[in-house]
Amino acid sequence: MGATVTTQATPAPAHPARLSQLDGLRGLAAFVIMLYHLDIVYRIRGPFSRGYLFVDLFFLLSGFVLAVSTEKKLNAGINPFAFVKSRFVRLWPLVAVGAGVAAARAFAIQLADPLTLLAWLALDLAMIPSFAGAGPFYRFNGPQWTLFYELAANFFHALVLRKVPTRWVLALAAVLAGWLAYTVRLQGADVMGVNAPTWSTWWWALPRVGWSYVLGVGIGRIHRERGLPGATLTWWLALALPVAGIMALPSLPLGRVAGDLAFVVLFLPVTLWAAVLCSPPQEIRPALEWFGNYSLPLYCVHLTVLVWVSELLGRAAWVWPLAVATALVLAWAFSRLVSFAARPTRAPA
Repeated sequence: MGATVTTQATPAPAHPARLSQLDGLRGLAAFVIMLYHLDIVYRIRGPFSRGYLFVDLFFLLSGFVLAVSTEKKLNAGINPFAFVKSRFVRLWPLVAVGAGVAAARAFAIQLADPLTLLAWLALDLAMIPSFAGAGPFYRFNGPQWTLFYELAANFFHALVLRKVPTRWVLALAAVLAGWLAYTVRLQGADVMGVNAPTWSTWWWALPRVGWSYVLGVGIGRIHRERGLPGATLTWWLALALPVAGIMALPSLPLGRVAGDLAFVVLFLPVTLWAAVLCSPPQEIRPALEWFGNYSLPLYCVHLTVLVWVSELLGRAAWVWPLAVATALVLAWAFSRLVSFAARPTRAPA
């Protein structure tokens, strides 16, 4: 299968079709984030030291998917609060799985007294963040912070953004890009949102989430209304592009601030565009869809598993694949026990 490139404008298809390549892209993003955390926990210094930037890809995908699959329903009269409630119900099993595994580790190592641990678990399950100003955004499971901000972005979308014309959505994205550049320079990297905020630093994650999500909405609307013009890459090349980019980024002659901004503001939108334009063969689409759904429990449990295995067995090289395999198997078990299947990501009718 060659990497043939053809130039064309992609019209909206006559019938709705699941964009399974975006499921595959989400799965790859979750897997790379796991390898990034493996790098940190086991001090590997491998090729995924900037894997945290794939969190921005999650928000970009979320904005695109909601614009393509749900915005028409929102404009038809779905109540914003009812919509966000349905999104909360959809995401809460991820919260429960991630927090539950992390709480099991905390009880096992006696991180604090049992009543304190139960109180922390209740707060995390209710998605009430910590405002301690130190430590993670949530007390048990660090990656849970992205689910909080995805719900916040969904609510803003349902309440306000759906009414904003596309040209002003793109203008808002441009403003948020400037705010993102300011905040990344202030922080020294695009890492906002991970740590517990204070009442004076709560806004730090907003430009990070806002830029990617709002731009995703703009790209989704363009695709929904008239199709995206451009070059169509072979499907596997389109999906490999962001992974190759994240691996190459540390080697480029860019500092962390400039590199993070270039990747998030310039490169990730191009990779989304390329993925939307590609067309995986029919026989591979079920595997991509499965990978996208499997990525959800993997994202929520992997960090706790990596840390727990390191506490039990140390950080020797032979432990690394065992830790990854444990995270993969546990995520698979949860994918069988709990339904994480999303509504289909559909192209516009």
